[in-house]
Formats: sequence, C-alpha cells, structure tokens
Amino acid sequence: MPETSLTKTVAGGTQASKTKLAPKARELLTERTNGLPVWIRAPKSGVEFYTGFSRAKLYQLAGEGKIRSVSIREQGAVKGTRLFNLQSILDFIVKCEAETAEAAETPDTDTMLQAAGAVVSSKKEADEWR
Repeated sequence: MPETSLTKTVAGGTQASKTKLAPKARELLTERTNGLPVWIRAPKSGVEFYTGFSRAKLYQLAGEGKIRSVSIREQGAVKGTRLFNLQSILDFIVKCEAETAEAAETPDTDTMLQAAGAVVSSKKEADEWR
C-alpha cells in the first residue's frame, strides 16, 4: 500500500507540515461521529485538542487497557501510526468523574468520627476512650 501525505493548513493559508500516512490511517482519521473524529493521533508536543491529554498519558492509558488504540503499519514495517479512539477516552474521563463524585458522596469512617467530635488518633487513645 503506498503512503499518502497529509498537509495541514494553518492560519494565513500556509502549509505547516507534511506527514506520511498509510491510506488506512488517513481513512480512520477522517471518519467522524457527531462532528467529532472517531480516531485521533497523539500530539507531538503539548496536549491533545479534544481531551487535554499529553502524548505520554495517551500511551500510558492505552498500555493499561483503559482506552482503545490501534497501530496502523504496513506488513514488515518497523514504524507505523498509532491512533486512539476518542470515544473510549471520553468514556474514561466520564468514568473518572463518576468515581470522584461517588467518593465525595461516601465519607469514610474518620470523616464521620471527626464530624461527630470523636477524633481518635491512635490505638492507645482509642483504648483510653473506651
């Protein structure tokens, strides 16, 4: 499969860079759902536009199996293009938000004791308190 180049146009109509992409990678990158891309690439520097995640964080989450990613490369090629599924990243963010909200709603035992005015800081103090 021959590679094709992807040219980005920046403000003022100038071409910023050319990136060689396999046709399958180009096809996946142009696919959209509800105006958002289905697949995204990790940023070279800074953070990714839609999620705010850095390149390192995207690779870490994909390595841990928390988000979906796919490597597109020609058979026998050493290098390829890694794409990340945007919906799986957004789902991961929603899951983290829900876990944080749940943790905030469920106070732990120490918090409940502090609210009741019975703070116990050590086992010895707990024995004396009884």
